[in-house]
Amino acid sequence: MTASRFLSVLALGFFVAVIIAVLWQIETNFKEQGIASGGPYDNAASFPRAVVFLIGFLLLIQCALDFIGTNSSTKLKIPARSDLMRAGIMLFIFAVYLSVLETIGYHLTTIPMIFSIMWICGMRNLTLLICTAVFVSTSFAFVFEVFLNVVLPLGIWTIFIPW
Repeated sequence: MTASRFLSVLALGFFVAVIIAVLWQIETNFKEQGIASGGPYDNAASFPRAVVFLIGFLLLIQCALDFIGTNSSTKLKIPARSDLMRAGIMLFIFAVYLSVLETIGYHLTTIPMIFSIMWICGMRNLTLLICTAVFVSTSFAFVFEVFLNVVLPLGIWTIFIPW
C-alpha cells in the first residue's frame, strides 16, 4: 500500500470513527437526558444526526472515487512549499481572528480576516477585495442576527448593526 493510499484510508477511517462516536452519543447520552426526541426544534440530536448523514454521504462518494481511481499510472502532485506556507498563514490568520473576536467584535475583525484570506489566495483588486469583504461579512451578520437570532460578539466598543 502506498503512502498516499494509506493516508486516504486513515482519513476515511477517522471520519467513520467520528460518525460512530456521534451516533453513539445520540443513542446513549442524548436519549438518557430525554433530548433526542420530538420535532426539529425540540430535538437536540437532529442537527448532529443531519451532519453525520451528510458526512457519511460524502464519505461514500469519496470511497467510490477512490475505488474507481485506483489507476497506478497517475502520479500524485506533491504540494509546493509555497502552497503549504499559504495554508499555514491562512490557519494562523484564522487563529488570530478567533483569539481577538470576543475582544474587538465581529464587525471589526471579520472584514480584515476575509480581506487577508482573499489577498493570500491571490485576489489583488483592492476595490473588489474591500467590497467583497464588507459584503460577505455583512451578509453573514444579517443572516445570523436576523434569521437565526444569534448575537454576534460586540467587542469592547459594542459595535452592532440595528437591523
